[in-house]
Amino acid sequence: MNKRLLGPLTTMLALAIAGCTTVKDRDPIELAIRNVTVVSPERSVPLENVDVLIDKGRIISIERKDNRRAMQEIDGAGRFLTPGLIDGHVHLYHATGLSRRYTKSFDVLFDAFQKQQPRSYLYFGYTTVVELNADFDINRQFENAPVHPDLIHCGQGLVLSNDFMATDFDSEVEFFAAFPNFLHDRFTTPVLPAGFDPKEHTPTATITRIAESGGRCVKIYYEEALWWPPESRPHFALPSEAIVREVVAAAHARGMPVLLHGTTPAAYKLAADTGVDVVAHGLWDWDGAFLGHDAIPNEAMEAIEGIVGTDVAVQPTMQTVANTLSLFTPDLLNDPDLRKVLPAAYLTYLRTDAQRGRDAFLRRNGPILADAFARGQAASADPEQIARTYFERMKRIVTGMNTRDIPLLFGTDTAVGGAGWGNPPGLNGYWEMQDWARAGIPLATIFRAATLDNARKFGLTADLGSIEVGKRANLLLMSRNPLESINAYDSIDIILLNGRVLDRETLAASAK
Repeated sequence: MNKRLLGPLTTMLALAIAGCTTVKDRDPIELAIRNVTVVSPERSVPLENVDVLIDKGRIISIERKDNRRAMQEIDGAGRFLTPGLIDGHVHLYHATGLSRRYTKSFDVLFDAFQKQQPRSYLYFGYTTVVELNADFDINRQFENAPVHPDLIHCGQGLVLSNDFMATDFDSEVEFFAAFPNFLHDRFTTPVLPAGFDPKEHTPTATITRIAESGGRCVKIYYEEALWWPPESRPHFALPSEAIVREVVAAAHARGMPVLLHGTTPAAYKLAADTGVDVVAHGLWDWDGAFLGHDAIPNEAMEAIEGIVGTDVAVQPTMQTVANTLSLFTPDLLNDPDLRKVLPAAYLTYLRTDAQRGRDAFLRRNGPILADAFARGQAASADPEQIARTYFERMKRIVTGMNTRDIPLLFGTDTAVGGAGWGNPPGLNGYWEMQDWARAGIPLATIFRAATLDNARKFGLTADLGSIEVGKRANLLLMSRNPLESINAYDSIDIILLNGRVLDRETLAASAK
C-alpha cells in the first residue's frame, strides 16, 4: 500500500471508530433515578444523593453523578430507594376469611380476590413471594396476571401418607389424589397401602419431583395439633428424625433449603437435631397452651435455647396467631388500607356473611374453654381473652429469640387458613412488620429479614435482596426511611418491577 495514503486512512479509521463509540455513548438508557438516597442492607449507612441507572431490567450504575441520558427520569430528591421486599411464606390459594359455607358467591369472590392478589402484594412493596405449598393452577393464574411479583415456590408440600394433613380427607383415595407426591416414612410406617411403590416415595424421589416442578425449596410438616383438645384429637403420624435427616440430605444435595412447618417445642428440637434450615412458624403451641395461661413453660424455653448457635432460622409468622384475634377486633375491617388490597364486594362479604365465622368459632371453642375454666384448668372462659394472651405470649417469645441472636426471616403465612379474616395479601406483611417492631425487633433487622436475609436463604442473591450493580431492578421508592420508621413501608410512591415503573396507587383495588 502507498505509504502516503496509510497515515490518512489510519486517521479516518480512528475517527470512524471514535464516531461509532460516541454514538453508542449517546444512546439513552431506560431509566435514571436522580439524587436519591439508597438504603440497602449490605451497606452500613445509606448512600445519599446518588443516581441509580437501570437498563434492560437491571441496575447498571450507582454513582454520585452519572450524566448519561435516560428515556425516563425520576427525581429521587428527599426520597429513599430500597430493594423490593420478599415475603418468604405465602399461600396464594387461600383467600382470607372466605368460606363456601357462608356465601353462595364463593366462586365470584374467590376469582375477584385472585385477580387483585398480585397487585396487593406489590402495593405494599412485595416484589417477590415464596409459596411454600404450591397449587399449580393458582400459581399459573398468579403469573399470568398483567403485573405480579416474582413467584418462587417449594412445589407441593412434602406430607406423609398418614400425617395430620390426611385428617382433612374423608378417604385415603381422596388424600392420595390431592398429594400424589407424598413421603413414605419407612421408620414409622413400614408398609404402604396396596398399589404404591415405596421407591417412588423416598426423600430422593419426592424431592426430585419437587425440583422437576420448578420448586426451589422443600417444605415438610411436624404438626402435632396440640391446640386440639386431647380427648378428641385424631390419631395421625409424625415424621421421624431419621426420615427428616434424609429429606435434609436429599434437598441440600440439590441446593434446596428445607422449611419445617412446626409450632411446638418438639418441632423446634427436631429442626435443631436434623439440620433443617428454617422453622416456618413461631413457637406458640405446647400441651395446655390453648388454656390461656401467661407463663411460658420450661420445655418451650429449652427448645428455643436448643436452636441458639445453630444455622436454624425462624419465621415468626405472628400474624398467623393474630388471625384469630381478628374475630374480636371489629375495627379491623374499617382499616382504610383494606380498600387498597381487597375488592369492594369482598370487603362487604367480610363485614356481613363472614361474621358467621366468629359465631361458629365461639360455638366450637366456647364450651370447651368454659368446661376447662370450671375445672380450674383454663385461665379464662372468654375466648377473646384467651386469644389475646396467646398473642402477647408469642410476642414475648419472639422478643426472646431476637435477644438470643436467633436468625429471624420474614414470612407472613398469608393467607392462613382457619377462623378469622386478618391476613389480606400485602397489607398482612405490613401488619407483620408492625408486630415485629412492637416486639422490640430493631428496624434494621426487620429490613434485612425481608430483603437480603430472605434472598440468601432462598438462593436469590445473584438477582435480589440488595441494591448493587448487576442485580435486577426490583426496587421501592419511599418518602420515608425504613431504618427510621416502620411506617415507611406504607410510604411507597413507586414500585419498580424488573425495571418497570409502577405508580403505587394504580395497583390499589380501589383504583379499578
